[in-house]
Amino acid sequence: MRILYFDLETKYSADDVGGWGHIDEMGMSVGVLWDSRDQKFHVYLEHQIRQLISHLKQGDLIVGFNHVEFDHRVLSGCEPAGEARQRLYLELVSLNNFDMLTEVKKILGHRLKLDSIARPTLQAGKSADGLQALQWYKEGKMDLIIEYCKQDVEVTRQIHEFALKQGHLFYESRSGVRQVDLDWNLTPPQPPVMEQMSLFD
Repeated sequence: MRILYFDLETKYSADDVGGWGHIDEMGMSVGVLWDSRDQKFHVYLEHQIRQLISHLKQGDLIVGFNHVEFDHRVLSGCEPAGEARQRLYLELVSLNNFDMLTEVKKILGHRLKLDSIARPTLQAGKSADGLQALQWYKEGKMDLIIEYCKQDVEVTRQIHEFALKQGHLFYESRSGVRQVDLDWNLTPPQPPVMEQMSLFD
């Protein structure tokens, strides 16, 4: 099963583009995929957004954290506004996506930040935040954005693999660290094995 772990950083904030209703106007500065086929990171800059989309379409499963409602909408912004943009978004949503934020929210009834899961589960947090990445973009520090985005993808991958192996995650709440039990068995169903018939039977 070819799994792609995915995250991106934007060029503009929600305030810059007129609010969260205009995510498709935020623009991608850097997008990163970790591909289970070659066990490597793949980095895409803003002018390579269509290559990133093509890579996403090659995966059997796309794993991210809030990537369906956010990252895919950002990617759709590479199309002209209107129907073409909506078609691309729907095309991305129709891929085999596994959004960990959505799955955890189904159980807990509320959203969590990636960092609030990473710290208690992996004993490692994020090195920066999205606002810092926006400032780096203004300063042209693309190398820092790339490393930050890579780290987010790696954290996403480790959290997902932890949940698959252990059947639970830990998260920080107002009352302290709590555990959420999960059943994320993503093994695709195998086709039935047909016994080969002998010509001599």
